[in-house]
Parts: sequence; C-alpha cells; structure tokens
Amino acid sequence: MAVRHNQIPAPKDGGEPELYVPLWFRVSTLLLLAGSIVVLAIVLGDRLYTSHLAVPSLAAVAAALGCAVFLHLRAWYVGRKEFSSLYQHVLDGVLLLDDRGICLDANPAVLRLLRARADQIIGHSFARFYHQPFGFACEWREFLAAGTRQGQLQLVCPDGSSVHVRYTASANHLPSRHMIILCDISERLEAESESRSSQERLRQVTDNIHEIVWMIDASSKQVIEINRAYETITGRSLQSIQDDPSSYRDLIHPADREVVLAKLEDAVRTGHFDEEFRIVRPDGGVRWLWVKASPLPRHGVVRKLVGTAQDITPKKLAAAEIAQHLAVAESARAQADLARGEAEALRSATLAITQNLRMDVVLDTLLRCVFEVIPYDSASVLFTEEGERLFVAREAPSPPDGRQLIGLELTDNVLLQRVVLARKSIHLHDTRADLDWRDHRAFPHARSWLAVPLISADAVLGLLSISKARPGFFTTEHFRMAKSLAIPAAVAIQNARLYEWAAIYAAERKALLQQISDSRKSVDLDDQNPRRFTN
Repeated sequence: MAVRHNQIPAPKDGGEPELYVPLWFRVSTLLLLAGSIVVLAIVLGDRLYTSHLAVPSLAAVAAALGCAVFLHLRAWYVGRKEFSSLYQHVLDGVLLLDDRGICLDANPAVLRLLRARADQIIGHSFARFYHQPFGFACEWREFLAAGTRQGQLQLVCPDGSSVHVRYTASANHLPSRHMIILCDISERLEAESESRSSQERLRQVTDNIHEIVWMIDASSKQVIEINRAYETITGRSLQSIQDDPSSYRDLIHPADREVVLAKLEDAVRTGHFDEEFRIVRPDGGVRWLWVKASPLPRHGVVRKLVGTAQDITPKKLAAAEIAQHLAVAESARAQADLARGEAEALRSATLAITQNLRMDVVLDTLLRCVFEVIPYDSASVLFTEEGERLFVAREAPSPPDGRQLIGLELTDNVLLQRVVLARKSIHLHDTRADLDWRDHRAFPHARSWLAVPLISADAVLGLLSISKARPGFFTTEHFRMAKSLAIPAAVAIQNARLYEWAAIYAAERKALLQQISDSRKSVDLDDQNPRRFTN
C-alpha cells in the first residue's frame, strides 16, 4: 500500500522515524514569530528617528525575542529527544494509527514483535495483522466510540507465523491519532497451555487408576484435590466432597474414626501417615482402605498433605479366609491329636478295667482311669437294685470305715430317672441353676455334674457320677470322654458280675457234688454192713 501525502514517512537508512510535531507547538511558534515582527515594526516605526535610544532599545528587544525563540526551540528539542528515546527503547510495542486504522508509526519493539520491517507495517492498515481481518472494521469503530479498549489478540505476522499479545488502546491520544501498546504474551500462554496439558494428562492418569489420589489442607484438613476413584471406592460423588471438603470424615467406620483422625492430625507434625481402617459406604457395605500420606512443606512449614487410598478389602477377606482355614486346620489337627490321645486313654482304660474280673478291682480301676482324663472332686458308681432303686457301689475318694451303704429312690429324683429309665447322659454346668436338682450325700458339694448310664446287653446296670465343687468346670470334651469311658466300664462290670455268678454257681455246684459224693459213700457203707439197720 502506498504512503499517502499526509502520513508520516518511514525512516530512511535505518534512522529514527520522524515524530509527529504537535499542533500547539506549531501555533505557539508562529505566534511568537508574529509577535516579534509586530514589536520590531512598532519600534522601528515610532522611535527609529526620534529617539537617541532607538538603537539600544532595538537591540534589547531583538535580544529578548531571540532568547525567547531559543528557549522555546530548546524546550521542544529536549522534549522531542526524551520522547524519542523512550519511544525507541521501551520493551512494549507502540503503534500510532489514524482514524482509518492505518499505521503511521511503530517503535522497534513492534518490528521485533511482528517479525517485520518498517515498510511492512507503516502505511498499512492494522487489519493486515488482525487474526480476523473481516471483523476489524466493526471492532475499530467500537473502539473509536468507546475511547479505550484492552484485551488479548492473536496477530498474524508477515512471515505467516502468529503471536499472542495483550493490548491497551487509547483513542485520540493526539487529534485523530490513536495509540496501541502491545505486549508479547506468547511464551506465557504457551507455558499456561503446557501447564494445562500437563494437568490434563495428570488428570487422565489419576482418573484411570484404581487408587484414590488426594490432597488436603494441613491446617483445616479439608480436601483440595481428589480423583474420580473416590466415587468408585466410597460410593459417593465427587460433587459431594467438593460441596463439603470435610465429608470424608463421615465415611470412616465409627469404631476407627477417632484413631484415624488423631493419626491424621499427628501427620502434620510427624510427616508420617500409614493406616489401614474401615469405611462405610452409603449402601451399608464395609470396605477396608490402606491410606498413606506425605507432607508438602513450604518454607519449612507443612501446608498440605498428599497421599493415596487403596481398597484392600479383597486382601483383607482373603487374609481372613486364610486365617479361618488355618484355624480349621489347626482345630482339625488338635482334634486329631485329641482323638489319638482319647483313643490311647480309652485303650489304656479298657485294658486296665478288663484285666481283672473281681468287681471291687474293676470299680477301683474305673474311678482311677476316669480321674486321669477328667479331674474330679468326687466320683461314684451306682448300681440299680430291683429296677426302682440305686445304691452306691464304689466312690472316690474312699469313704471312712464304718459308713453305711448309701441308697437312692428313683421316684424322688427326676434327673436320675432321666439317666436310668430314659438312658440319657446329663451335663449340668451349675446344679444350683437347675430346678430338678436335689442335693444328696451321694453327690457331696456337686456344682458341676456329669451322669452317664452304664448299659450292657441293652440293660442299664447303673450310672457313673462325676462331680466338681466349682460350677462350669466340666467341658464338652469332659462329657464326651465320660460317655466314652462308660462303654468299656459297663462291659467290665457285666463281666465281673458274670464272673461272680459263675464263681457262686461253681461253689454251689461243688457243694452239690460233695453232697452227692457223700450220699454215695453212705449208700455203699450200708450195702457192705446190712446188720447196721437190723441192730
């Protein structure tokens, strides 16, 4: 575009551009010159020939006018140089435009900013560099009407590149002259764009991992940042914690809340937080979290805490399941050991009980074997008598000599009826808490009591009674061992009875045979001596 006659020409040979001469300076200079001419005319016309002081007066007036003109020109020159220096060396670009938006002048900062020569800027419309050339005219009219404007622009350089600027525009800075100041913000915008990109990439990473990543204010303990995994793990929305940054406290299980919040408070001082605790989801489900945190100090003061929260519920459930399996295995092993021990004890007891067929030996051995596996205070073996009566056949510890035989009527004791008639074993944890219990000297000081029927060949021979003065002493294992021992005991007692009956039968048979033998001897004597009867 050609430079018009009323535009300021571009500088030649790389010199400084011509500055616009203000109108006030032009007018004041003309008035000063005109005044000087008028004064000289008056002095020369009136006094040149009439006064002997004409020459000195003329010289004084001329000197005064010369000084005034000199001072005026010097002030203009100094001001021009100062403005020119500022205009040339300021870091921001300065453009002067006319009413049509034509560039009249541009400082070197503009040339560097737009990567252009002076002849590519001066004399051309600013729309040439506008990012939307077709909208420049409308915006330029709005600017002239408003008088000022500021904001950001994307300008297109002559080489095709673009630059982002922050601008401040002032209309009629001089009559029909408008100033635009441009500041390059491309690097800042690029840094901001890179920062936003980095934040977006970080957000994409944090939103696609299965752990909660969080940041809280160290003093208020309110959440500053948190990722989307918060919704998946806790069952609550991100909006809920954004509206109430302290609402995470309500998630913590009531049993763990006080300890966790206290440890979080200590983390500001100690710089360490590593805890496993439970949370309660809105649906009532309980989850386990492993939360770790580290401080973010600033100038030696912890301002923020940043950390992660990992859902370890499957790990906890697996650990609990493993522990349960181990407990079952340990219990099975213990039961197996116990079973082996019981089997050995039963084998030894059975062998000991059945080694002798004497009833007194069998009963003493039975009570001794019972004590080895069930530590009692007192125990006794009771035999049935005529179906409705019991008597104590043996007891331990042994009673004092001369003690009478102890008998019990079944009709007087409901518990004994249950054992003998119903053939049910009984385990009382506390006899005083049982309404059917009746104190009897056959069960002295009994608080914890076991009673097991002795059954052999489908007949109830009696019962085994075991007592302890302390309530709740006997366990389920004791009860089971007592029932196990009662089986070989009943067999041994039945064998002892059969042995006794066999011994009695043998004695009776021997006596009968002796009688028969004696009778035969008597008959033989009679046959040999018949006169015995005649005499």
